[in-house]
Amino acid sequence: MPTINPLEVEFTAIRAQGPGGQNVNKVSCAVHARFDIAASSLPERVKERLLALRDARVTQDGVLVLKAQASRSLEQNKADALGRLQALVGGAAEV
Repeated sequence: MPTINPLEVEFTAIRAQGPGGQNVNKVSCAVHARFDIAASSLPERVKERLLALRDARVTQDGVLVLKAQASRSLEQNKADALGRLQALVGGAAEV
């Protein structure tokens, strides 16, 4: 199974939605992970399958965007987004 190179993923810290206590409007702990499928080092067949997905998270430019906000920790949300991205790639790699 091909693996994602973390250097190919662009992370942007954003504010999480929903109740969060006193820091809800001050701390950016949620994350947007942007992965450019065409520019990645994945095998061509996996890129083609990912781009062919009928998924709202894939933009017209071929960028996969995931939002992670399950944790109050920025690092845990980055790890969650990377894990979900790897699961999508793993699913596309299977025939």
